[in-house]
Amino acid sequence: MKRFLVIARVGDNSLHTYWLENAAPSFDLFLSYFGDKPNHYQAEATYYEQVKGGKWPIIHKLIEANWELISQYDAVWLPDDDIMTDAKTINKMFNLFDGFDLALAQPALTMDSYFSHSSLLRQPSSVLRYSNFVEVMVPVLSASALVTLKESFGQSPSGWGLDALWPHLIGNTDFKSIAVIDATPVIHTRPVGGELYRLNPELSPSKDAIQLQALYPQFNISRRHAPNKFKVYCQISESKIYPSFLASIIGKYQRVIAKQRARKQTKFLS
Repeated sequence: MKRFLVIARVGDNSLHTYWLENAAPSFDLFLSYFGDKPNHYQAEATYYEQVKGGKWPIIHKLIEANWELISQYDAVWLPDDDIMTDAKTINKMFNLFDGFDLALAQPALTMDSYFSHSSLLRQPSSVLRYSNFVEVMVPVLSASALVTLKESFGQSPSGWGLDALWPHLIGNTDFKSIAVIDATPVIHTRPVGGELYRLNPELSPSKDAIQLQALYPQFNISRRHAPNKFKVYCQISESKIYPSFLASIIGKYQRVIAKQRARKQTKFLS
């Protein structure tokens, strides 16, 4: 058993095979296949299951059913299957996550990625940005954070609202528990939400968000709520450490530039 684990819901067009290339993986791979081909990808996985359903309800069931195993890992990454990266990048991501003693993080997205939040596009010369937000697309969780957050995975079938809820549950009182890791960017190769909603037409993001809010009345998890908007508390660059105030100003400037640049980039897949 390795120290780190990658758990992914994968379909017939999954890019996970690239995750095992360009270096010896420092992680085990648990594939949960939602297609129709018996035992498809089983030979590529450390652990394997085949089951239909959306990402988060099935991952919740998977973790609960295999908790004795999964709880032994130091950190777990939960990427979508349309993420392009390799073992060298994933290994480095886990090492930075572990080295900075993070609870919750995500790798930044490359400029040619499809994206929902320009804040999460890679910032040049940055190693990581301590923040208050990560997406449900590619979250990394420490063992202790997984204990805290795993129940929420089954509470929003579409995943909506989870990204705003998780920082509240983590606490992040030291402002150093959550981060975007710029040093290990990955490519999001397909339009946001496309296959998820095509294969699971019953999903209702707005309904999920309302129901999730009702489960946690002590928190305001609306994306429009000012405290939930993306913030940079500190940026660790390759040569400097920017404190909170300056990092915030730099971050706002970089997000504007990143959004403009991303619009000009050719997407990885059309």
